[in-house]
Amino acid sequence: MPQQTSQSDAAYGPRQFALSGRAKAWFGLLVIAAFCLGYFLPIGRKAMIQQHIDGPWFRQSLIDDILAPWLAAAPTDSGFLRSALDRQWRPADRQTATLVSQGRLLFVLATGWEVTGEKAYRDAVRRGAEFFIEHFPDRQCGGWVWSVRPDGTVVDDYKSAYGHAFAIFGLAHAGRVTGEKRFLDAAIACWADMKKHLRYDDGGFKPQTNRDFSRVRGANTQNPMMHLFEALLALHAATGSHAVFTDAGDLAEFIFGRLYQADGGWLPEMYDRSWKPLPDDAGGFVDLGHQFEWAFLLSQAVRQGLPERYLAVGRRLLDYGMDHAYDARAGGIWARGDYAGRVTGRSKGWWQQTEHLRAVMRYAADHGREDLWPAFARSLETVKARFLDADYGGWYGSAGTAGRPPARGGAYKGSVWKVGYHSAGMYREALRLTGQL
Repeated sequence: MPQQTSQSDAAYGPRQFALSGRAKAWFGLLVIAAFCLGYFLPIGRKAMIQQHIDGPWFRQSLIDDILAPWLAAAPTDSGFLRSALDRQWRPADRQTATLVSQGRLLFVLATGWEVTGEKAYRDAVRRGAEFFIEHFPDRQCGGWVWSVRPDGTVVDDYKSAYGHAFAIFGLAHAGRVTGEKRFLDAAIACWADMKKHLRYDDGGFKPQTNRDFSRVRGANTQNPMMHLFEALLALHAATGSHAVFTDAGDLAEFIFGRLYQADGGWLPEMYDRSWKPLPDDAGGFVDLGHQFEWAFLLSQAVRQGLPERYLAVGRRLLDYGMDHAYDARAGGIWARGDYAGRVTGRSKGWWQQTEHLRAVMRYAADHGREDLWPAFARSLETVKARFLDADYGGWYGSAGTAGRPPARGGAYKGSVWKVGYHSAGMYREALRLTGQL
């Protein structure tokens, strides 16, 4: 005899089934919503970036104002890279290559290969790197000499931490785009020389020495260590070396564990031999452009694996720069400040503007700082109006006025310091964010 079901049991059974159906329906809706969020949020971020960063303009300006003119003017058959150029991109009769100019131009030409795919850029990188490793290493005393002539003869044989940093940086990019291990090996050997001869026992680096490293020259400064940090990140990206990345982390720990002013969120520029910041009246100052430059580099380092706490430091450096360097009326940033937060250098150089723009777009797009987009737009407008040469292409060294070049110099296109490196870095970031690099 079949089992009878009570009224209460019968009522409960269908009710239980109905509830399960509604739960399944709600669950299905949640799944669809989660899928839509996962699908559309990246599109929203992409649309936000495209709204604020004109990718085609950045790519074309990079080619027209940096890459093509430098490819036409800098390379020589020997691999020596010319850097002294007038406003019309004409090379000066007398040329000298330094560790900085040769290394920075390798980066610019490597960027040309990555952006355009034109073989001429990669060929120029290869020849330039060959000249570098042939003529700059000091095989008698160690390290790399500061500067040479086009025939490779030495001009200045002193040793510079800043210069060595750019040797590592340039060769890391050369090795990466050519695939030639000898350039990466040379970069690693240069880094080994720095650690052996230019590093203090406390972990900081000597600014300059004479040829045999027996005498230190100049006051200690964070600047060469900032570019060394950048160079080690580039070398790590090119080689995947855990040892190199560990060294980069140790350098960051020295700078931000010892030199960084955590109370105010800023980094002084100059120090005495015990790494105490020089007083204002003894040459101490805050380089405002470097606050932005460090903000970007710390973001990049975290992307490559450094602890997240460094991104918090980067945010504070960026905020300090925006609070004390940004010209809200005219756009762009000022050059220098004192320890009280006052602007003491009201010039606007080309490189400060590029580092400002690069850091601001990185933090706005990647780190949720959408409040920075108006400053980005204002500063970019200033750059287009006052720094880009409408007649001959390229960047002025300082701001022009009313569509004219700077009244007191600054219209030149190249020197051993100004070779397109800062500008190329800014353009690269815009292309990365818009998916073109």
